[in-house]
Amino acid sequence: MIFSVANLKKAVNYFKKNGPESTYYAVLERISQAREEKYVYIPPTEEELERQKAEQWKKEPFFSVIVPAYETKRVFMEDLILSLADQTYKNYELIIADASESDIVERTVKDFQEQYERIVYVRLKENGGISCNSNEALAYAKGEYVGLLDHDDLLTPDALYHVAKEILEASQNVGSPVLIYTDEDKTNTYLEKYYEPHFKQKLNKDLILTNNYICHLSFIRKDVISRLRFRKEYDGAQDFDLILRTLLWTEKTYGEGWERRIRHVPKVLYHWRCHDESTAQNPASKMYAYEAGRRAVEDYMKEKHFAVSVTHMEHLGFYRTEYGEKIFEIRKDLGAVAGPVFSGGKIIGGAMDGKGKILYEGLRKQFSGYMHGAKLQQSVAAGDARNMKVREDLIPLFEKTLGVSYPMQRKDWEKLSEEEVEKIRKKSLQFCNKLKAKGIGVLYDPMQTEETV
Repeated sequence: MIFSVANLKKAVNYFKKNGPESTYYAVLERISQAREEKYVYIPPTEEELERQKAEQWKKEPFFSVIVPAYETKRVFMEDLILSLADQTYKNYELIIADASESDIVERTVKDFQEQYERIVYVRLKENGGISCNSNEALAYAKGEYVGLLDHDDLLTPDALYHVAKEILEASQNVGSPVLIYTDEDKTNTYLEKYYEPHFKQKLNKDLILTNNYICHLSFIRKDVISRLRFRKEYDGAQDFDLILRTLLWTEKTYGEGWERRIRHVPKVLYHWRCHDESTAQNPASKMYAYEAGRRAVEDYMKEKHFAVSVTHMEHLGFYRTEYGEKIFEIRKDLGAVAGPVFSGGKIIGGAMDGKGKILYEGLRKQFSGYMHGAKLQQSVAAGDARNMKVREDLIPLFEKTLGVSYPMQRKDWEKLSEEEVEKIRKKSLQFCNKLKAKGIGVLYDPMQTEETV
C-alpha cells in the first residue's frame, strides 16, 4: 500500500504545500509506519455472532441509519445494504436518500426491498448537496438514535449490537448518551485488505478541535440531531460541524459531567472504503471540505467566546488553534500548558498519561506519530514540568510540589542524572494530579518550546 499511485499523488500534493524537507520526513515516517503495521481485521466468530443474535434484550434502542446517495456504484450499494442485512442486532431501519440523476441506486435498492423490509427508500427531487440530502433523510427517521453511514462504506456485522449495548449501559449509569462513536479502519475497493485502523480516545475536548477523530461510526440521539440538523455551508465537513455543535449542546444542557454523555466503543465496527473518488484515497480532491472543517472549529470557538485563530496544519484535515500569550485568560479551565522535551533529536518528555507514561517517547522530532498525534494540541492527564507554562496563581503550587523555581531552565535539568530526571517526572505528575483534583486541565501543545515558557 506504500508505493501505490494514490500515495504518490498524496506525496506530490504534500510537497507542493509543505516543501521538500517536510515531505522527506513525512514519507520517511510513512514508510517506517507501514513496515511496523501488523494490523489484521479479525471479524467476530460465527459462534459470537450466533450468541449476539440469540441475546434477550430488556430494552432495544431503535436505530435509524441514514445514507445520502448519489450515483453510487451498484457494487458499493449492494455491499452497504448487505452489511446492514448481516447485523446481529435487528432493531433498526436503513434510510437511503437518493439524489442521483440516473436510476442506478433506485434499481439496486428495489432488488433488495422485496426481501429486506427495513429499507426506506427516498427519491429526492433534486441534489441539494450532502447536508440538504442528509436532512431530507433525517425527516424520515423514526429511531431513538440516528447513525451516519457514507454510501460507499460498510459496517461490521456486530456494529449495531455493540452500539446498543453501550447505550443501555450508559443509560443505566449516567443517563441516555447523546453521542456514541466507535473505532474504524480502511479497506480497499474490493474489500481485499483492511488497514490503517483508527483506535480512538475517549472524548478529548482539545484533540477534537484539531481533527474529526470521532468520525465513523457515529450515532447521535434523535432529539438532538433533529434540533441541530446539518448545515449546507459546511458541506464536505458537515459531520464534523454537527459533532462539534453536538458537544456544545451537550455541555450547555447537562453542565458539569457532560462528557460522560459522549461514549466511545473501543472496537473497529466501521470499514471506510478507499477508492479513486473517496476523500480517504485522495485528500486533495476535496480541499473545500478541509476549509469547511476549519470554519467549523472557528465557529465552535466563537460559541465558546474564545478569541483565537484557527489555521490549517501540514496534513490536510488537521487544524491548530492559536491562543497567543493570553491563553489562561481565554481558557479559564486550564492551569498549565505542556510542550515536548527533546534530547538527541527525539522526544524524552512532554505529554503523559495518568500513570506518568510519556505518550510519544522516542519519536523523532520531525515525525508526527500515530494519527499525527504528536503534533496535535490535546488535553492530557499530565505534562512534563521541564517544558511547562503555568497559570500565575498556580506557580506557588508548582514550586512547592516540584521543589524548584518556575520556570525550569534547560541548563538546570539537562545535566541531571536519570534518577533525578525520573523524580522530576513523578513530581510533574503529582502537580498535574493536584490540578485535576481542583477541576483544572492541562493542555499539550507540541509547538511550545522551553524558550517560549
